Amino acid sequence: MTTLLIVDDDQFIREGLKRLINWKALNIDVKLEAGGAYEALELMELHKPHIVLTDIRMPKGNGLHLIEQIRLRKWKTFIVVLSGYNEYAYVRQAMKFQVEDYLLKPIDASELTQIIVSCTERVEGQFIAEQMQRESFQLLKNNILLRWAQNRIQNDQLREKLKFLQLPLLMNENYQICLIDWSNPQEGELSRMEEQFRSFAILNSMEEALHETGRGITFLNEQRQIIVLFADEGTDTEEFNINNLHWMDDIAQRYGEILKTPWNNYFGKVITLPQQLHESYSEALASCNHVVVDDAGILSQNPITRKVESYILKNYSEELSLQLLSMRFNVNNVYLGRLFKEETGQYFNDYLNRIRLSNAKKMLVSTALKASEIANAVGFLDPNYFFRKFKKVHGISPSDYRMSAKK
Repeated sequence: MTTLLIVDDDQFIREGLKRLINWKALNIDVKLEAGGAYEALELMELHKPHIVLTDIRMPKGNGLHLIEQIRLRKWKTFIVVLSGYNEYAYVRQAMKFQVEDYLLKPIDASELTQIIVSCTERVEGQFIAEQMQRESFQLLKNNILLRWAQNRIQNDQLREKLKFLQLPLLMNENYQICLIDWSNPQEGELSRMEEQFRSFAILNSMEEALHETGRGITFLNEQRQIIVLFADEGTDTEEFNINNLHWMDDIAQRYGEILKTPWNNYFGKVITLPQQLHESYSEALASCNHVVVDDAGILSQNPITRKVESYILKNYSEELSLQLLSMRFNVNNVYLGRLFKEETGQYFNDYLNRIRLSNAKKMLVSTALKASEIANAVGFLDPNYFFRKFKKVHGISPSDYRMSAKK
């Protein structure tokens, strides 16, 4: 609800204004009133009203002084001036301080209503704009911190971005990543709404806890897992690690019970240089995913590319592309391609072709299907392309490979 402060040295006028129009119908809360500028400023310090309706000439601090102080303090208050017929000189001075409008006494109810409606609309618009700005800032902060953790930002850019975000994180001596995962394999697939609830509930809890203690900062990765970045100026490395472990155990127990959600902490190693942060993050990810690099043919440690690899291994015969997979796993296709190369050491198309050719070799030995039929069965739409790729990789044609395998 929009709050309003009425400032007039005449109590009867203040009472009359409160009864003049239906304030509740305009979503206005009229609880504040003052007899002059000095009293009004005290109330504004405490309550920060959205709109001020003020007289100009008052013995206990005039309206011009009040308006000037509001603007000097950079409060985003909407101001409406009340004036008499012989006070135009004061009104002109008030206009210099960006007042919304002025009303001549006696006040006309319909005119006051129109002005207040205009102010409330602008208050709502201002709130929406500020909310969007906050959300945009949060998104920028999250993206920069995640790029740092993933080693996808240059040191000079990182320094510049953190300075802009007013995050003094580069002058510490110890850093450590803790990854909070809220999934439980026994639950099966969660709804998107449940995933968002768990993720942001834990994120908000961690933001509150870290703000109170000054231990570090928290943000999200692409899987909505929560990343906690601990930073310390001079504690012994081992002590720093132990303190973080105990503190996170306590946090998980307390908040996990309150939020009624799974809460598992996975730590990376303590590092001493900001540019090594990705090492701690990678170790935390590996711990979370229980990674064995060559397990089931999956090469990568990143949870996104692991899911992509797993999907390819099961669905290699279907139409697959970076574009389709990026849509399926809700990630940018350019970023996915670069990440896939970094994690597997192979370009996406080369990896996909290797999986398809590997399965084609098995089918050449175990079935009587024609090579062209096998090509189609493993996902190659053009048999000629399949023949060229097979010979380039294995040095012989599919038919020759079948013959040599039978011998």
